[in-house]
Amino acid sequence: MDIRNFLQQQGWSWAEKQRPSGLVAEMTCPFCKSKEKSFGVSLRDGAFSCLRLNECGVKGSFIDLQKMLGIRDLQLPDNNSMIYRPSIKYDKPKVKSDINANAIKWLQGRGIWEATSGVFKIGQRQDWIMFQYFKNGELVNVKYRNMKEKKFYSEKNAEPVLYGRDLVGDTDYIVIVEGEIDCLSMSQYAFPVVSIPSGANDTGWIEHEWDFLQRFKKIYLCLDNDTAGQKNIEEIVNRLGRWRCYNIILPYKDVNDCLMKDVPDTKIQECIDNAKGFDPPTLMKASDFEEKINYIFDHPEKMYGINTPWDKLTKILKGWRESELTIWSGRNGSGKSTILNDVVYNILKHKENALIVSLEMLPEKYLKWMLTRIKQKSMLDKDEVHEALKEIKNLFIVNLNGQVESPELCNIIDFAARKYGVKHVIIDSLMKVEINGDDKYDAQKNFCNMIIERLNKKYGIHTHLVAHPRKSFRDTDRPDKVDVSGSGDITNLADNVLALYRVTDEEKKKNEKNGYDSADMILYVKKNREWGYEGKVEFNFNPDTKTFSEV
Repeated sequence: MDIRNFLQQQGWSWAEKQRPSGLVAEMTCPFCKSKEKSFGVSLRDGAFSCLRLNECGVKGSFIDLQKMLGIRDLQLPDNNSMIYRPSIKYDKPKVKSDINANAIKWLQGRGIWEATSGVFKIGQRQDWIMFQYFKNGELVNVKYRNMKEKKFYSEKNAEPVLYGRDLVGDTDYIVIVEGEIDCLSMSQYAFPVVSIPSGANDTGWIEHEWDFLQRFKKIYLCLDNDTAGQKNIEEIVNRLGRWRCYNIILPYKDVNDCLMKDVPDTKIQECIDNAKGFDPPTLMKASDFEEKINYIFDHPEKMYGINTPWDKLTKILKGWRESELTIWSGRNGSGKSTILNDVVYNILKHKENALIVSLEMLPEKYLKWMLTRIKQKSMLDKDEVHEALKEIKNLFIVNLNGQVESPELCNIIDFAARKYGVKHVIIDSLMKVEINGDDKYDAQKNFCNMIIERLNKKYGIHTHLVAHPRKSFRDTDRPDKVDVSGSGDITNLADNVLALYRVTDEEKKKNEKNGYDSADMILYVKKNREWGYEGKVEFNFNPDTKTFSEV
């Protein structure tokens, strides 16, 4: 954290004074409230103290200051001098560097102008090119490159600074390359450039050039366009700051290759302009979704989904949409499994594939209910069974009854979605899904997240999940989404929450006494994320055909 920004965030005003310990922000003490400007905060490391020793005398580190102000998200200062490291003494090279015609000719063979060699003060020792490293005008390192064969060595115990650092002018960006020849080449393209001193695998230069690199808002990495060059790029950007680093991809292996192949400066500028940032893959601009947004508007059926079996419910929900989770709740006997029969049959009539996970009922018994609903009669002969099954040929059912472990269930649904294109899944019920975890509620939340992320969003599935009411729910209570058993995160994660209420005989008699018909069951829409509408739909029930009809 920048110390000045921190002081501004506290609303403090101060004057900057030079003390023996460095630059300090002087102000009135925020703790003893004295009118004297006795309080000082180091603008280098955030250390503070009040000079009124008898009356106050508070002092400490930047972390201590944040704690005293009640700040929980503690941060270190940008220039963190609280970390101690023993100073290292480096040896200064004592060499003479003249350059002759052979060295100039060798460099020209690599596309390097004689003028460029002069600017970078390139020298020569016998068959070795001398790349001289300067820091604040002082020679601190020399790296040697043999002109006859590709061999390198550097001065012993020399400071590992960036090559060409003193030649970088007043600019807010810099290009970092992987070798001195590349540095000379990029310089001829007229871009501010430095080279790392000893290959991409060595990142020791980051520490030594930390302060030098802080002034650049953008850092362009132009390492060799091969596996070795790209290998350590993640560590470099993590340390220098992902928000300001960009990766330049050149048309050839390195900058010197581009120079030798006469790639124009406009092409290099284009590569810089198109350099890829290191943003998290999930961080995107709103405009990145333009195509998907247009697809939704061009396909309104995606906003509405397929109609529910009932006009009033469709009017509220607008339909069953892809990639959503609907929670069905209601006390025992309210008709959850039965009404879901109508939902499934309606889905099948829309020519979409559905998967039933009926863990509370044997598959054959569930299908008997389904066929009864299709034929609208309580007893069927063999021909009618065969005929009705043909109507639901796009229905799949999981041959399990009782408990099933959540990973196994998700694997089955995943398979059905991939092989058979299943788009609707009915899980009846959550109580029968064995979810492992120390915390039951966290485990249920994780299961719902698994359904949403691994299945719904991946395959465009709409999942209907039956969740029973909590135990304290009474038969006479009108249901709400907070009455769903288990973690509140279940209904928070859901797109739709539907709760069924079976009207009691007493309520029916009271309604009849008041002169109007009474419904057998009421379906409450308690959550509708896509459209926001809530409401209720009243139903009558036919026990012979086991079907619900809107009142």
